[in-house]
Amino acid sequence: MKQLKSKPAAFTAAAVVLLLDQITKIAARHALMDGIPRDVLGSFLRITLRYNYGAAFSLGWGGPVFLSVFTAAACFFLVRYMMKIGDRKQVLCLGVILGGAVGNLVDRIAMGKVTDFIDIGLTGWRWPTFNVADIAICIGGIAVFFLLKGAKRLEVPTKETEK
Repeated sequence: MKQLKSKPAAFTAAAVVLLLDQITKIAARHALMDGIPRDVLGSFLRITLRYNYGAAFSLGWGGPVFLSVFTAAACFFLVRYMMKIGDRKQVLCLGVILGGAVGNLVDRIAMGKVTDFIDIGLTGWRWPTFNVADIAICIGGIAVFFLLKGAKRLEVPTKETEK
């Protein structure tokens, strides 16, 4: 892939997200006991070690092998798409998504489950526990949505337009 050098900011963003994700997950596994919450901002923001064996929000479909293969394939296609588009903002956002996807993939391959620890909610209602990779995937996805919504049309270069 000769175009790889033309997208350094996106791959740097992916690497930063991956590094932050893995550092925070390691810290959570070492500092927390499974399922025992620690208040950070009262009961609104807590850190609670949990393990996700399923997909997003612990939806149990496919199992860890299927989810690992699916995520690896998604990462492959994401990188190929990043190489084809020219919009720097979109590529950067996709790099953030890639970093999050790889962060959760590393957990699935290494442990067969994803480490989650960020726990938010009010009174008796709690959002499903999540991690830095999940934040990156969501923020990157929302940003891409708004970038595409504001664009007149998405253009992927073809061999004819590259000449």
